[in-house]
Amino acid sequence: MLNDNTLEQLTEMMETLANRVIRGNMGVTADLLCWTPLAPIIRASRRARIESKTHEIRLREKASALCEDATRDHADLLVPAWG
Repeated sequence: MLNDNTLEQLTEMMETLANRVIRGNMGVTADLLCWTPLAPIIRASRRARIESKTHEIRLREKASALCEDATRDHADLLVPAWG
């Protein structure tokens, strides 16, 4: 018999897989819609999503660089004062 933790993990895994399949099918549907009069809307949606993800990635890279610089330049602040 499965304990509650294992059962919960299996349920989450199955939900994740189901969501992945659904998203995959939506991609196929969007690809088919690109050949209809809805193509400009689909292209605009994809372009907006790509631009948003690109912006997030750039911000994450900038923040990472700033954190690395601060850690390197001020490593003494990372040591507890009472230690």
